[in-house]
Formats: sequence, C-alpha cells, structure tokens
Amino acid sequence: MQTEISTQVLNWRLWDENTPEWEHLYRSRPGASIFLSPEWVGCWLESYGPQLKPELVFFRRGPEAVGACLLVFRTRWIFGLPLRQVFLNCAGEDLADTTYIEFNSLLCKPGFDNAVADALAAHLAKRGWDILQMPGMLSQDTALQLAGSLGRCEVLAKPTPYVDFAPYRDNGGDFISGLSSSTRKDLRRSQRSYEAIGGPVTVNFARTPDEAIEMLDQMATLHQATWNARGLPGCFSSETFTGFHKRFIRKHFDHTRLIRVQAGNEVIGILHCLLDQGRVLYYQSGFCYTLDRKSSPGKLTDYLIIVECMKHPELKGFDFMAGNLEYKRVLAGDSTERALYWCIIHRKTPAALFYRMLRRLKKRFSEAPKEAASAAPTPDPTPSS
Repeated sequence: MQTEISTQVLNWRLWDENTPEWEHLYRSRPGASIFLSPEWVGCWLESYGPQLKPELVFFRRGPEAVGACLLVFRTRWIFGLPLRQVFLNCAGEDLADTTYIEFNSLLCKPGFDNAVADALAAHLAKRGWDILQMPGMLSQDTALQLAGSLGRCEVLAKPTPYVDFAPYRDNGGDFISGLSSSTRKDLRRSQRSYEAIGGPVTVNFARTPDEAIEMLDQMATLHQATWNARGLPGCFSSETFTGFHKRFIRKHFDHTRLIRVQAGNEVIGILHCLLDQGRVLYYQSGFCYTLDRKSSPGKLTDYLIIVECMKHPELKGFDFMAGNLEYKRVLAGDSTERALYWCIIHRKTPAALFYRMLRRLKKRFSEAPKEAASAAPTPDPTPSS
C-alpha cells in the first residue's frame, strides 16, 4: 500500500540546505529543463527571493521527497481590482523584471505525477487566492488535473520551433539547402553586404565568464537601442533582470552560450543562449540595425550561429523557444515544432469571476472596431473633384 503524500512548506531562505533534495529530484526527472535546475532556481532566489518571498514546497512519501515546486503568492491590482495570484516555480516577477520561464513543469519523480499534482491541489485548496498562473508548461496535463478540483482552466498554446541537428548532420551539415529559395537569397545577399562594409563575417563564442559578461553588455546596448526606438523600455532597463543573468553567467558559465557575429570589427548581432541537455535555447538577443539598413541582421545572425553550433557534436539542436514570429518559422523550416502551454486556473471567487467578466468585455470592445473596419466599404482611392 502506497504511503500518503504529505506536503512540507519551507521559507525560501532555507534553499541552500534543501538544494540536495531538489537536485536529486531534478536529476531523476527525464526532460526537466534548465529553468527547474538547482543552478537556475538558486540564482533566481538570490535575485528575486527578497522581493517575492516564494514558498519552497516539498511533497513527501514518508521521509522521501518525491516532488517539489516554488509557489509565489502576489496580490496585483488589475482593472482596479485586487487580484490574488499564485505562480508556479520561478515566475511572478514584475513585468519589467520577468525572466520568462519556459519548459516549466511540476518537478517530481517518475510515476508520481498524479499523486504530487493531487497533493499540490489539496495544498492550494486551503489557501486564499483567485488565479493560479502556470507559465510555459511542457504539458497542460498538470493544469487540467488541478482544475478538476480548483476551478476553470484556460490554456494558451504557443509553438516552439526547433532545429534538430541530426538530419542535417546526416546530410553533411547542409542547413541552408533546407530553407526556402527567397530565404537563401536574402541570407547570401546580407552576408555579402556586411562583408563589403566591415570585412569577413565571423562567429565567436565567449570563452570565459568575463568575456561572456562583456558580450552580454554589448548585446544589452543593442537590445535597448532597438526597443527604446519603439518607445519601449527593453528588458535590460531592469537592474534586477540584468543582475540575475550576470550572476548566472558568473556562477554557471557552462550552462550559457554568448555568441557574437561580426563583419571584421563591426558587430552584426549577439545571442544569449542557454544550454539545456545539448539543446541551445535562444533566450535573448541584440542586433545592429544601423550598420546596413537594407539587410536583416537578426536573420543572418541566427542562421550563422545555427550553422556554427552544428559543428559542435555535443550540441543536439537549436530551440527558438515559444513564439510564432516570422524569423523563427523561416529558419526552422520543416524542422520539429512543438508547443508550450500558458495555463491559468480561475478559482470560483468573486474577484476571479469579476476579472473574467472584465476581460471578456475588454476583448469584446477591442474587437468591435476591427469588425466595423472589416465590414466598412473600401474607400475610393480616386480623389474627389
């Protein structure tokens, strides 16, 4: 007879002494992502713990830990409404500071998924909250199971284009031939243009933490220039966000890849990638749009880095992470596409019900002008006399 699963809630400041148990669960879970690794969680807690005060939750069968998660409880004012929210794992930061967790899951030993999810549901049922946020989930199964006893589940699926290196390596590493003719033409033209401006195009990996930090600073400058030109702050305007990534690079350089593409001494673009079980995760970027305004620095940078990564046998593939943006579709081509799930559980509380109603009204009124515009006759382009 299986022993009942118990729940242990600890202060996040006890992370260091409980890291070995978390790491054991992480290592025993096939497919557990870097966003659940003790390296990522530890750095995240150092950066965000004092502000968010997350709970460190272990699920035990007797003395043995069979599951774990972080829970962040926050009250946010939305539509003038104080909404009590819960976030699963390294999430819940202010929007300006968010680290955008993906490949998220409820960490547990194989075979304990349902038991741990039930224990989490029982724990949350005793707490006061309105909405449970489960961002970037590998599967929607856990959310649907929790919703069975906690409330209504809303799921948004986002594609995650992925370039598996194996088929290309089997074909001699010929990546460009798998792209459309227009994409091949655009990439070749862009490379010739940059070489005419600065010199030979090269791809350089940061070799030390200090070099990686230097590249990150360069990338942040490019990133900020692009977003500031759009009237937006950019994620590197956050000292907390920037400090978190510098801390992670210094402590766990082997889990990062800072990669710069340049023409001679002119920087075209820089990617900040994470290394997760052989997959290169495209996490953040910065591109120079002023060097050649007719070329595509982002597309060329991504393409050249994918080609360079293929030369490293320890790397299995390039993951564009979530989003259906054009450059991801173009470069991923016919490669593998999966999905991640952003799951929200709405509890049957007055605040949650009122919030859902306000969201429906906002959506209805925002779509009304679009419907009116599509129904209106097309204006006559001929000027009136």
